[in-house]
Amino acid sequence: MRLPRCFVVILASVLLQTHVYAIEPETSGGELLQRMAEANRQLDYTGIFTYEHGGTLKTVKVFHAIQDDREVERLVLLSGPKQEILHRGNDVNCEHMGNAILRGNAASLATIPEQTLNNYYSVQIKSDDRVAGRDVAVLHVVPKDEHRYGYVLGIDKETGLLLQSLLVGNKNRVLERFQYVDINIDNTVNAEDLLASSDSMHVVSPGKSNCLNRGGMPDRQSGAWRAGWLPPGYTMAGLELTQDNTRETLIYTDGLSVFSLFIDSEMPANLPQMQAQRGATVAYLSRVTVDGRHYTICVVGEIPVETAKLVAQSVSPRQSTP
Repeated sequence: MRLPRCFVVILASVLLQTHVYAIEPETSGGELLQRMAEANRQLDYTGIFTYEHGGTLKTVKVFHAIQDDREVERLVLLSGPKQEILHRGNDVNCEHMGNAILRGNAASLATIPEQTLNNYYSVQIKSDDRVAGRDVAVLHVVPKDEHRYGYVLGIDKETGLLLQSLLVGNKNRVLERFQYVDINIDNTVNAEDLLASSDSMHVVSPGKSNCLNRGGMPDRQSGAWRAGWLPPGYTMAGLELTQDNTRETLIYTDGLSVFSLFIDSEMPANLPQMQAQRGATVAYLSRVTVDGRHYTICVVGEIPVETAKLVAQSVSPRQSTP
C-alpha cells in the first residue's frame, strides 16, 4: 500500500561580522528572546550539535556565516548515512521549514508580538546552566492551553546564541532535544567550509516561495479548502498546490509552532483513519467524501494528537457551508 504523503513527511523529517549580545542580569524574558533571534541570524559560528527525537539521536556539524546580508549554512551529518545540507544565500529574514524543525522553532519566539506571545505562553527566566562549556540562561516557555507544546531554552549569556532547546509535551515529557556539544562563535568561517565535500550534498536554493511566513497570510490566498476550526492564535502561513490540483497543502502557525494540512484526492479510497507520532511530530489521517469523490485529509506538525484530530475533522471545501 502506498503510504500517504503526510506519513512519508513524518518519517523523513529528521534532519562576517562580529556581534556581541551580552545578557545583563536585569534582562527580561522578552529581551532575552530578542537577543537570541538577533544572534542566531547575525553570528558566524561553527559547532557540533545533537538532535534527538522519537528515540533517534543524530549528530550534526554546522558551519554558519552571514555573507552580504544573507545567511549561508552547511550541515554535515556525522551519524547514520552520509548526508550534507547547504542553505545557500537565504535572506536573513527568511526562515525555511527545515530550519524551523531542526531548531524546534525556538528562534522564532522573538518574532511574535509580545502581547500575542503572552496570550498563549508564559515566559520565565528560571536559572543559569552550562551547555557546550558555555554559561547559559535557562528560559521556560510554558503554554497556557492544551493545544501547543512548551520549550526550555539554553541561551548563551555572552552572545545570545541558542545553544539548547527542549520541546516539552504533556507531563513535562521531553519530546525533542537540540543541544550543542561544541561551538566556536565568531570565528570567521572559511569559504571552503561552505562547499560540498561529497555527492551527498542537498542544496536548498534561495527563494521567497520557500520561506515560512510566521506572520500569517491573507485569507484570499487560502485555496479551495478550509479548516473550520483552528487552535486559538493560529493563522495561515503558506499554501502549496500541485499543477493538476490533486493535492493542496495549507500551513498554519501561531508564530512558534507549525503544522501542515494535506488534502489529497489521489490516495486509495479504502485508507483507514490512522495516527502516528515521532518525537513531537504527529500525523493524523482521516477521509472525507465530497460530491462522490474521496479525499484524504492529513494533519502533520508539532501539535498534540487531539488538536490534530480536531483540525482534520473540521476540514471542508471552501465553497461549502461549514
